[in-house]
Amino acid sequence: MITASHWANQTKEFRSAADVLRWLSENTHQHGSRRSAEGYWLTAPDNHGDYWLWERTHLRLTKEDFARVYRLHQRYRQYCHHMREVDPDWQDGDKTYWMDNSVDMTQHSRTYPGLTRTVQLVAPHGDAC
Repeated sequence: MITASHWANQTKEFRSAADVLRWLSENTHQHGSRRSAEGYWLTAPDNHGDYWLWERTHLRLTKEDFARVYRLHQRYRQYCHHMREVDPDWQDGDKTYWMDNSVDMTQHSRTYPGLTRTVQLVAPHGDAC
């Protein structure tokens, strides 16, 4: 059980660090849009991360609870990266050469048939003429 103070005298209770991450992603708006749990920005506990959490959400956690939430958040980001980049086992496909000197490559997943993505190998630059 994680108990946090919210605003001045209010108390919020969360069952786990995952509930805190869900609450943060649902109740925090940055630049007019919501952030996913993966894309949420948490600063390391040793770098005054709890202060920045208070500044953005008015939620105050103890040092130990914030460290638990931070570790879970880092682990979740690693999991998302693995599922998006590593697990599909991308295989290089056709290259497309554009007039602005950029190069795109289509990649196909070996693990999940039909899953494709396009990766830009060379950014647009120069003049082709």
